[in-house]
Amino acid sequence: MALVINDILGESRDYYRTVKRESAGRLLINPRGSLYQKEEGGSSFLYLRRLENGKKRHIYIGKVDDAHAFRVKEGLTSRAKGVLSLRAAKAAMKELGMSSLEIKNEDFFPLLRELFQVMADAGLWDEGLSLVGSWCFKVYQNFCGVEYFPDRTLDVDFAIRLPYRGEKVNVGNMLKGLGLEEVINHADGTVFYRSGELSVEFLKDRMGDGLERNSPYEPDIGIAPVAVPYMRILLSNPMEIKARDIGRVVVPSMAAFFLHKLLVASQRRKEGKRAKDYRQVEAVAKAILAQPAMLDDVKRIAGGLHKKWLTKLTASAATGGADLDAANAVLRRAEVIAVGR
Repeated sequence: MALVINDILGESRDYYRTVKRESAGRLLINPRGSLYQKEEGGSSFLYLRRLENGKKRHIYIGKVDDAHAFRVKEGLTSRAKGVLSLRAAKAAMKELGMSSLEIKNEDFFPLLRELFQVMADAGLWDEGLSLVGSWCFKVYQNFCGVEYFPDRTLDVDFAIRLPYRGEKVNVGNMLKGLGLEEVINHADGTVFYRSGELSVEFLKDRMGDGLERNSPYEPDIGIAPVAVPYMRILLSNPMEIKARDIGRVVVPSMAAFFLHKLLVASQRRKEGKRAKDYRQVEAVAKAILAQPAMLDDVKRIAGGLHKKWLTKLTASAATGGADLDAANAVLRRAEVIAVGR
């Protein structure tokens, strides 16, 4: 009988772990805040209201009957369900006698906050480290007014500017101290870190032909980053964000992200990843159009790019057609298309 009870308790713990993880994921991929409507010229328009740094922020969503407005409504509903489900799962886990540490560590935001704090404590944000990839885009969505759409990812990508000139640290050991497992890619010697479904990888700018003639391990920082083309665009244009949810984090400017994504999207072999890149490009482009200063930033960054890169990114934007209307508008207004030609 005792074995049967233990089996049931074990299954219950696994069940609520899964519920909690899925609920936490739902909170990560859906917008926060509340919706309200404004009537103007006989039409109804939808806005998202939320608190940022102690101040109310109002974000225009679109007409109430737009497809995008419908997706935002769905996202908010999903988030509300996620909050309730997460609370219920935590309560059940507590009733089952699971430790508070285990309950906390299965949330993804707390782990991300710990990751960001580790980077801050080591001074890495000030020495050329940036959060890139899908989590960078999530930061834009949550704190920079970029439109929402679901994009569940548990891969955290950091880019590092090399050569590293800060104080010697061992980031790999710090991550292992957080409970992440070191995973070595024996094909090229690069290393990433994993904790359950969450993985952390480091990237660097690829120079020349991209062939590694020496070990990728960087002893002064204790990581072995993957060489990725065009990464210098992101690393040369950092932007710092401070927020209660995530602490301090450095990401590329949205102008740099926009140009970089246009470059890499057309070179994707998998259609799904290419479509995801273009969707992010268009979402960021809409935010850039709303802020003229960002158009100046696009023009400045594009002006420093190699002519071949400009040709590639303008061709990439052209292939998107109507799906990249905002992206092409950004390139025209920033006079990048003329520069590329």
